[in-house]
Amino acid sequence: MPFIVINTSNNFDPIHQNEYPTEQDADAAARKLLEEQPAAIVRTAQVIKRYSAKVTVSVEAAAGQPVQEVTE
Repeated sequence: MPFIVINTSNNFDPIHQNEYPTEQDADAAARKLLEEQPAAIVRTAQVIKRYSAKVTVSVEAAAGQPVQEVTE
């Protein structure tokens, strides 16, 4: 099972997207992150399960109400 590195002091750190094949690889990545960000709180974890979801959004006009398009 793969391992991940979690920077709990920065929820938006891109390191959260990386998976490492071994615990040693994750450990090395965590140590490298701490060299770059000494104040970071870093954890490694083993991935046991992956979850994903899909959301569909649809729009329709309400009775008697025109739909107004928004352009940005």
